[in-house]
Amino acid sequence: MCAEAPSHSAGRIRLFIGYGSVVMEVSVRLVGSAAFKAVGTSDPRPAGSIPVHLRQFVASRIRALLLLTFGFIAVVPPSGASADPAEPGNTESIVESITPPNPAVKIDIVGGDAFVRMRVERGHTVEMNGYYDEPFVRVDANGDAFVNVASQTHELSRTRYGATSIDDKPTSTADPVWRRESTNGTVLWHDHRVHWMSTAAPRATDESGLVQQWTIPMKIDGVATVVAGGLYVRDAPGTWWWILAIPALVIGFVLSRRSAPRELAAGGAVFAVTGAFMFWGLPTQARGAPGMFALGVLAVIISVATAVFSHRDEIVDALVASAAVALLMAVVIERETVTNKFVPGLGDSIVVRLTVPLVAGLAVGAGARALKRLVGKPEVAESV
Repeated sequence: MCAEAPSHSAGRIRLFIGYGSVVMEVSVRLVGSAAFKAVGTSDPRPAGSIPVHLRQFVASRIRALLLLTFGFIAVVPPSGASADPAEPGNTESIVESITPPNPAVKIDIVGGDAFVRMRVERGHTVEMNGYYDEPFVRVDANGDAFVNVASQTHELSRTRYGATSIDDKPTSTADPVWRRESTNGTVLWHDHRVHWMSTAAPRATDESGLVQQWTIPMKIDGVATVVAGGLYVRDAPGTWWWILAIPALVIGFVLSRRSAPRELAAGGAVFAVTGAFMFWGLPTQARGAPGMFALGVLAVIISVATAVFSHRDEIVDALVASAAVALLMAVVIERETVTNKFVPGLGDSIVVRLTVPLVAGLAVGAGARALKRLVGKPEVAESV
């Protein structure tokens, strides 16, 4: 029994040495192979493991993705305070008269036909009843503007399509509950009398595009006053505006790698400026999320960051692709600005209808070119 033990141990040692020789032989052959040279390193590694170069490549991409994700979350603001902000459309509501006129009170329409805005100078008062003749809005001589949040009109007017019709009788007779909206005499609300209460497009009743006439009764300084106006439908821009994306796509695709970041930065800057006008051109209550502005700024930041990694082609391509994605997200979010007459904050703006298709094409072209280089397979070196 004791004599067999050394023989058994020696067999294990010989087996281990033999296995090691095989591993070394495989490793030497692997290091000298063309496949191993193609990954850009000659460091020995066990068969079947991930090359060091590839591990570093994946790790750098994960870090870049995490940084871009957190940056995007930091840059993009939350949704606007309004639950139903002004949106692009082809209808326009116009205040045509205030009878009797009073220069101390200004009333206009915000967002095409979305909101009625009333601005009252200090020293003057306004009282306005709602759809069911219940107290709805009041502005005192100090400039404090209040809304009766217990009124049925307030409930129906919280959103653009709060009701498809206005009933003849109120469903609530609660006592007024006044909430202060502002201290500068300004109040803004959805008024179902001044816009089309259906998602279906309205039809004009005459050559001027008139859809309906409307009136809003109120008391200004105790005097019975009627604000009158009309709702009009306008011709929608043609979808042919999207054709502009085709030449921009070609230009973006043929741009060199060094030019692409500059072009995308320019597209992001245009979106940032346009989005700023769309967002800050509206009162706070009528604003939505500033998607075009935030994504435009993000595209500029990413494009400028390529200068830091100008010596790393792969990182530059990844950043260019990320900037292109940011711009395309902005295009998707604001696509209705191209095919609708009125843009919130800008009105009838030909600038938006020009820039959105052009930036879309540029982003697709430059982004596709960068992505193609980024995911392209490395060429395999020929074995010596």
